[in-house]
Amino acid sequence: MTDIKIEGFEADKYYEENIESYIKSKGAQKMWNYFLDIMKKDYFIQTIKALRIKYDIPENGFDLEDGHYYRPPHNFEYDKEVREEVIEKICKKYNLHLFDYSDVILDFVYYNLTHPLYELGACGLFRVSDVIEEKKDPFGELTEQSDDTSYPIAIRISPYASQRDLIDFIKNKGIWKNEIEFLQNKYKDKDIKIGKVKSKNQDIQKRNEFIYKNSDKSLKEIRKMLAQQKIFLDDGHIGKIISLEKQKRKEV
Repeated sequence: MTDIKIEGFEADKYYEENIESYIKSKGAQKMWNYFLDIMKKDYFIQTIKALRIKYDIPENGFDLEDGHYYRPPHNFEYDKEVREEVIEKICKKYNLHLFDYSDVILDFVYYNLTHPLYELGACGLFRVSDVIEEKKDPFGELTEQSDDTSYPIAIRISPYASQRDLIDFIKNKGIWKNEIEFLQNKYKDKDIKIGKVKSKNQDIQKRNEFIYKNSDKSLKEIRKMLAQQKIFLDDGHIGKIISLEKQKRKEV
């Protein structure tokens, strides 16, 4: 593919000023924490494992090609089939946007990479759509279905509205409570935990992952292994962590 150069466009500056700040926004982080939690579920792990076996993908994904990844990998013939299974078995089950998250999951299936899409508006709680153009899109119907599932409430914006006009509209308590929040409650699914999965201390998360991965060993053995890493927990605490981690992975 030929690099497209736009006069006055600086890719690094654009990323720093736009994409990076978007990925770090509260809405994007809520969705990303939710997705990371899904990746720990037994169902997710077993589905990915089955896909790799079925389509002859290495157990830990393909190696990067010259430090780069491609979607699909070169000479891989089953991208359409894998994408369809990802959408049907994971995206629809967990109410993930079919296009955004199928790409995220495919990067994990193919290369064991875990990262959000580096695009404005992707993988978040909101989506900006050109309603008129989407009706002309050959994939418009599928796009509309996915948008309706993941974003069932829409605010249609006049081309003459300013940013302040939009902020004022949303900040109006009557609009938020009686219009937006009312519809949110109508469509909320109690089993979808978006916004309920909190970001955790990385060290604690790694510790808990380590304990869970060694949960087939005795508490005494795990306690000694942790002590070698300068982590000191009693058997009761270790047992509680194992129990909680197992419970999390079994939840839908």
